[in-house]
Amino acid sequence: MNLLQWNQLTRDFEAERCILMLGPRMPGLKKAEEWRSINEELSIYLTQYLDDGKVNYDKDAARDLAYIAQQFLSIKGARRVDLEDLAKDFLESNTKEIPEFYYQLAELPLHLIINTTPDDYMERALREKGKPCVTHHYNFRRECNQTIEANMITQERPLVYNLFGTMREAESLVMTDNNQLEFVRNVVKDDPRIPDEILGQFDHRKTYVFLGFDLENWQFRLLLDSLNLREENSTFSPRTPFYPLSEKTKEFFANRFNFVFDDSDLQDFVSKLNEKIKPKEVDRSADAKVKKVYIISDTDDEALRIELEKWLSQSIHNKEIELWYRNKFTAGTDNQEIMDFIKTCDCILPLLSPDLLANDTLWEGELKLAIDLSQRGTAVHPVLLRHCDWQSSVALRKLKILPENKNPVTDVSDWDSRDEAWLNIIKELKNHLG
Repeated sequence: MNLLQWNQLTRDFEAERCILMLGPRMPGLKKAEEWRSINEELSIYLTQYLDDGKVNYDKDAARDLAYIAQQFLSIKGARRVDLEDLAKDFLESNTKEIPEFYYQLAELPLHLIINTTPDDYMERALREKGKPCVTHHYNFRRECNQTIEANMITQERPLVYNLFGTMREAESLVMTDNNQLEFVRNVVKDDPRIPDEILGQFDHRKTYVFLGFDLENWQFRLLLDSLNLREENSTFSPRTPFYPLSEKTKEFFANRFNFVFDDSDLQDFVSKLNEKIKPKEVDRSADAKVKKVYIISDTDDEALRIELEKWLSQSIHNKEIELWYRNKFTAGTDNQEIMDFIKTCDCILPLLSPDLLANDTLWEGELKLAIDLSQRGTAVHPVLLRHCDWQSSVALRKLKILPENKNPVTDVSDWDSRDEAWLNIIKELKNHLG
């Protein structure tokens, strides 16, 4: 790549015009001090079952997961679910250490990452870098009941879209040769359709960075066409170690999809990119007062939560606070993503009631996390909605209960009206938030 092309790429990153594409040849598992592809190592792992089952296969293709996975199903008595279970066991045992490479990627200013590997390295690296990402996936077999809110995708909360499926829904994984054919056929037919919120991100102004793809594989040509990549797009791809591309392939992708091939390998390319992208100087004076507030509540107290949100509406409009609660996340959001997000909040408001105290899931999850965070300095102020035995909890007694007089919001005998109770709480909360 020449100087102009590097300038174009860094400028596009800074202008939030880049989409990162992670291919199946991404480094994922260390072998003999070298990072190798997870797909290839999983394929080699599966060959022991072919050998044991006396299945004839091309030994030269032992690293081709699609081929080996297809051969696995020819073992007498082998089922698709067996293949999924073995893949899950292999990934759980071999992906505990996140390659440093992914941490470098997580530092890039990205809002959308398209992943085609079965591991979860990217999302874990993002979270460890303080970016509570959202994850969704495509299931080539059927429609996914997922809601993706495009306006919620930001550099601080990027979306990782697992195009080849996810281990969390193992049937969605594209593993065998037949799966690849069915995947390409269904994507081209839009049946099931890749969500419009994802396809809408691919427009003529976008720039794409392809890492770790086998561009000699003909299926990817159809896939790129389905994703609306065109000549007017800018597309960059560094060299993948151990997998040289033919000049014929380079010429095709350069002419058809405006690919620019860089001689650097993956890790050198990303390191250089991180060096070139300067941290954006953001004037935060206007939003310096914005505080993220998270509400913990039982579903039986939903009406009261809505009342509290109404009373906080002016603070929200004035950009003083940003209000969050579990139902505000998109359907299908992983619970760990929500828990990681709570850790980034400035204030947590558990809404105390008999139902909340009886909710074992909240006690063991969000409420326990809130109590732990309070000990590390996060503001946690339980709001007393209804009479309940909160005093029996040593942990709750240590927290600053709202309202200050500890009279429940719903007890009209303690207030002239419920409005008075809410107003009292809002005033105290503002004092605590500064």
